[in-house]
Amino acid sequence: MESKVMERRFKHVHVAVVILLTIVTLGVYLGYWFLKERHTLKEWEKGSLIPMKLWWLFTILLGLSFIYHFIGSILFTPYGNAIFTSFDVIMSFYFLGLLYYSVFRMKDILQEVYEDVTFSPWLLVLFHVWYLQFKMNRLEGSGNDRQDVKKALA
Repeated sequence: MESKVMERRFKHVHVAVVILLTIVTLGVYLGYWFLKERHTLKEWEKGSLIPMKLWWLFTILLGLSFIYHFIGSILFTPYGNAIFTSFDVIMSFYFLGLLYYSVFRMKDILQEVYEDVTFSPWLLVLFHVWYLQFKMNRLEGSGNDRQDVKKALA
């Protein structure tokens, strides 16, 4: 089990690409980002801190919202648009709750694995996944290798 943990690393993605993809996809990429990192997170976290089943659900809902944004007025009547828009607003608040819960849990996981990493809480609130990706990229490039991960997990 330890050899698998040492082999698992977060993917290095340039922060500008993460920001651009989040803006272009109207937030759908945030769900994809968590799902992309789920194998590493499941191996590093002790319990089930980040609910991946909810991320699957919200990624699908965000994708539907993305499609609705472009073709919703063609498919729905004004009454249908009002219902879908109100559903979209309600789900947006639940999504934000899930996003911030997951971001702060991921911060806890990274601080357990890498003892020298520090996070600014207000930067996590303002820049969420972008700030996490920035920190993960710095961890990968700062000389933290498998031995450091092995020591942190022991």
